[in-house]
Formats: sequence, C-alpha cells, structure tokens
Amino acid sequence: MDVLATHHVAIFTREQQRMEEFYTDTLGFAVTKRWDDTNIIFIDIGSTTIELIGKPDLQGDPHEMGSGAGLNHIALHVADVDAAAQELAAKGVQFLKEPADFQDVRIAFFPDVEGNVLELVQEK
Repeated sequence: MDVLATHHVAIFTREQQRMEEFYTDTLGFAVTKRWDDTNIIFIDIGSTTIELIGKPDLQGDPHEMGSGAGLNHIALHVADVDAAAQELAAKGVQFLKEPADFQDVRIAFFPDVEGNVLELVQEK
C-alpha cells in the first residue's frame, strides 16, 4: 500500500462550536470546508486536517465507530481505496466499513490491533 500522506484526524465532539473556536481563534487555524447537511467541519492545521464531527449526545466507547468522545479515526490518503483495501484484506485486515463513496471522497474503515480506527481516503 502506497500511503501518500495523513489525510485527516477526526474527532467526535459534544461541543463543536467551542472546539471550532479553540482551533480557529485560540490556535489560529482556518476552517477549510463544511459539508452541507452534516455536523462536519474541516480545519487546516498545516500538513494535515482536523475533522470535527459534532455529536452533542455522545455516549459509549470512543473506539466504537459512531460513539464516544475524543479521537475517532486516523485517515490515510491513498491513490486507490479499493486497491489498498484489497492489499490489506490479503494481509488479514478485517474492515469495519468496506470501500464506499461518501460526499466527494471514497473511503473504507478498519481497526488496528488495539481497536483504533483507521480510514483509507481517496479524493475524487
């Protein structure tokens, strides 16, 4: 698998507005994208991006997809999500979410050996 770069780090947050203000006002980073009809904000932090996912009613295990506060996943920018997923599957990796289109990217999710979630991202 040829990883081009870390694409973004996603953080579930109960207080998205405060988190956005911290990253922009306090740290001086800039919002680069907001996806319509979602609670997702992308903030440029130099060579990578923070994805703040607003989830005001968070509960549960932070390593479980879709729940918990804090770090949600680490995204790896790849040229071809399907090829990378096939390569990893051949090495025994079990996917949480198989490759699929979402908004303007193609993505897939898988855990590391301790349950931390990683995402493959291919920009369209």
